[in-house]
Amino acid sequence: MSSHAPAAGASAPTHQISNRTYLIVFAWLTVMTALEVAVAALPIAENVKVIVLVTVAIIKAGLVVLYYMHLKYDSKWYWITLLVPIFFVLLLSHYLIVR
Repeated sequence: MSSHAPAAGASAPTHQISNRTYLIVFAWLTVMTALEVAVAALPIAENVKVIVLVTVAIIKAGLVVLYYMHLKYDSKWYWITLLVPIFFVLLLSHYLIVR
């Protein structure tokens, strides 16, 4: 018997992500990074730059969390553990910006 065998009753369903999916996500992250560099170099208004760069960064963070951290296939409790602190960060940011 293998030393890596799960204990009785301890097996949880897992989802295998293909290498192709990882490469597609990696390609998108690379494209978005190039987009960020290009936007940062453009002679456009700073507030437009900030909006575009923050939006792209949020999308990239979402891809990393969903695919590389496997949150897409994990329990909903992990989502709650992720979203509660984000809610408080947004609340605090809003308070500091409005103030």
